[in-house]
Amino acid sequence: MALSAPPQHVVVFGRPGSGKSSLSERLGDEFGYQLIRTGEMLRAAIRRQDFLGKRVEVHLAKGDLVPDPLIFELLEQNLRSPGTEKLIFDGFPRTMGQVELLEQFEKKLHFQIECYLEIAVSREEATARMTGRRICPVCGATYHLKSLPPRIAGRCDLDGAALETRKDDDPEVVATRQQIYDQHATPILEYYSTHFPNQYIRIHGEQPFEMVYAETCRALRLIAQNG
Repeated sequence: MALSAPPQHVVVFGRPGSGKSSLSERLGDEFGYQLIRTGEMLRAAIRRQDFLGKRVEVHLAKGDLVPDPLIFELLEQNLRSPGTEKLIFDGFPRTMGQVELLEQFEKKLHFQIECYLEIAVSREEATARMTGRRICPVCGATYHLKSLPPRIAGRCDLDGAALETRKDDDPEVVATRQQIYDQHATPILEYYSTHFPNQYIRIHGEQPFEMVYAETCRALRLIAQNG
């Protein structure tokens, strides 16, 4: 779907299992967005084992949330000339403290978020999506028990390896992640929908992916046209 001049800076929200990351990747591939994912930044910092990475590792090793100032420092370290790039913040901000940090970041680096995009999926639907996922430990192929089952139950179509459940998709872990999302996301979504009503778009995320994508493109086009 053609999108001649999409907004340059977009925030994508959605609970775990909403499909926000798949949507962000598709937009990135087609329109040249750089994806900003704090989880990937944290893992990369730890692998580098520089001063920042070691501080991050200390918090994660204890099971703590990484403090917002470190998240802010990571963003500064990882972004280049954000005022001239097209950026998608995938799942960030995650706390009201990070909302404030993002606003500070906008002022410091002279750019502005033009669209806040929520992919709305019920907790029940998201849970079903996550707990039904299976992955091949050999080739990394991903399946779903309902929407994308393997030809032979429990076996990868490509190499025949026994499929596994990711640790993140364990039912107890999924329940905890959904609870944390509900706890932190509600005030964030209320804040953005109230303060930026003309830039806040809510997409029904339980449609087939291509319909979600098409609706997203229409929303981004509308935002761009209204300037």
